[in-house]
Amino acid sequence: MTPTSSERGQETRERLLDAAAQLIVEDGWGAVTTRRVADRAGLRPGLVHYHFRTVEDLLIEAALATARREATAAADALSQTADAGEGITQVLEMMSSYSAEDPATVLFSEMLLASTRIERLRSELADLMAEWRTGVADWLRSADASRDAAAGPDGGGDGGTAGRDGYEATAMLLGAALDGLVLHRLIDPALAEISVTEPLARLAGAAGRRDPDDS
Repeated sequence: MTPTSSERGQETRERLLDAAAQLIVEDGWGAVTTRRVADRAGLRPGLVHYHFRTVEDLLIEAALATARREATAAADALSQTADAGEGITQVLEMMSSYSAEDPATVLFSEMLLASTRIERLRSELADLMAEWRTGVADWLRSADASRDAAAGPDGGGDGGTAGRDGYEATAMLLGAALDGLVLHRLIDPALAEISVTEPLARLAGAAGRRDPDDS
């Protein structure tokens, strides 16, 4: 079947996004130009501005597309289980592939630096991170409910009495810990030999649980 004009346009757009992402990784955010993207994609330069208002818009969308894929993969890894330890293990296994040469890691680093200068990128990246935190908070809340149900009426669960803020705060800390872990391992690869699964699982398992002394 012959592709429709809409399908051809979408294919062209995807080729431009992929080319832009590759060039960000290879040469840095500021070195990417319309002509270089077009050459990498095997397309005419005019098509870049047909699909994207500016090169900056293209770079923002290319970087955010990669960030969304990584965030979705991490959220999916957590959602495979209601057990905090198993969920954290899944995420850490996924993160083990990150290195100083990993394209997604390099792209994310470039994106973070660019977000300090580009308001649209900062805003949309903040929205993406908030969406990820919400998903993780929901997972923590579900895991807490499952533990309480398994424990039964006398199991000592608190029914999530920490409330929404407790789950979201834990999700924020968990995300920050994972991001920091990637950064530290990039700087010192030997740190990958130190297991952090149990400490992170304890952090995730703390959601919705109050210290008796806090009551």
